[in-house]
Amino acid sequence: MKTPFYFYWFASTSISLADVIYIMVITTFIYQQTGSAFQASLFPLLKALANFAAGFTAPLLFEKATYSKLLVSLQLLKAALLTGLTFNFSFFTSSITFLLIFVLFISFIEGWGSPILSSVVPKLIEKENLVKANSLLSVTSQTVQIAGYTFTGFIVVKMGHMPTLIGAVILLWLATISLGFTSGSIKTERQPKIVQSKWATLKEGWSLLWHNQTLKLVTIMDLIEGVAGTIWVGALTLVYVKEVLHQDAQWWGYINSSYYVGTILGGFFTFWLARKIQNHLVINMAIGSSLFALFTLFYGLSSTPILSLVLCVLMGPAYQLRDVSQQTVIQTNVDNQILPKVYASRSIILSTVTGSSIALFGFIADFLGIRWVYILGACLIASSAFLSFTLVKFQKAQKTGRDDLSVL
Repeated sequence: MKTPFYFYWFASTSISLADVIYIMVITTFIYQQTGSAFQASLFPLLKALANFAAGFTAPLLFEKATYSKLLVSLQLLKAALLTGLTFNFSFFTSSITFLLIFVLFISFIEGWGSPILSSVVPKLIEKENLVKANSLLSVTSQTVQIAGYTFTGFIVVKMGHMPTLIGAVILLWLATISLGFTSGSIKTERQPKIVQSKWATLKEGWSLLWHNQTLKLVTIMDLIEGVAGTIWVGALTLVYVKEVLHQDAQWWGYINSSYYVGTILGGFFTFWLARKIQNHLVINMAIGSSLFALFTLFYGLSSTPILSLVLCVLMGPAYQLRDVSQQTVIQTNVDNQILPKVYASRSIILSTVTGSSIALFGFIADFLGIRWVYILGACLIASSAFLSFTLVKFQKAQKTGRDDLSVL
């Protein structure tokens, strides 16, 4: 892998850590000022809504400027806005409403920048090295998120909100500079300018998701797994710890930590086996989903604290095998020019499904019991694994010239 990728790797890792610090600082500040969990929850809610709205309008923006220019300028704008917030912290925090409105603008810029940022890897890396690159990015992202969520609260208590935010600002500016070096190595492919309506531009990513059979199946799998993924929200995990494992809240932290340890180990595992995974992406995606479903089912049925921790660690490599393979499948089935639009469309779908399914599993936990949450989650993940095997059949049919699979 060449030098421009390492600049991007540094930038992506820095942005991940800066985002964790920023989220933690704003959330803790709102909670300390209001004492209201509801008002503190408005921040992530507004952040999600802004990203949702930005995802709809992103394709229009992508038509107005070159990829390289947007890659740097959107992160530059985000860094500038966060700098303004940090060094005028007293002014912006004089009113929680004013603070949330300003945060809305930052989140909107993030919603535009994320699809661009997610689309860089296939522009820098040869196809045969995509799994290795995605594994490296996943390991560092998981590592800095653990560190961020573990230590940011402590730093805020010791140093205060504004000094902690300065760390996020420095990281964002360093990331922006690194992306500047990266963008110089991204070749902008000149293609004939096709005049089309705004509506046609907006639905271009959606159309590809629907008409490309591989992407359609992968997106359906993501929808199912997005619903299943909400079984891991903090409140449900805490109920599981108290009602099933009969442990105190300290074990809640152990459960979360063991899962993150597993995902980091899984990242190294996928990096080590990158070449084998690259040659059999879909089958590895199916194996990862199947194992993840099995471990989730055992986790839901377990009443032994140590066994639950071990299962969480084992889930990590299974999840990474599925996730890295799935990410690479998308990158290899979409033209680089349209990839940001596809990511923007997928982001809208997944955020909508994930947000709406949290209430569903909360209802199930209250009326059927917490075990049923994980049993149902395991069934959903298993159905996603079934679709993976369907995709294997589809790809084999393509190779042999058959295209009559009625399941698609």
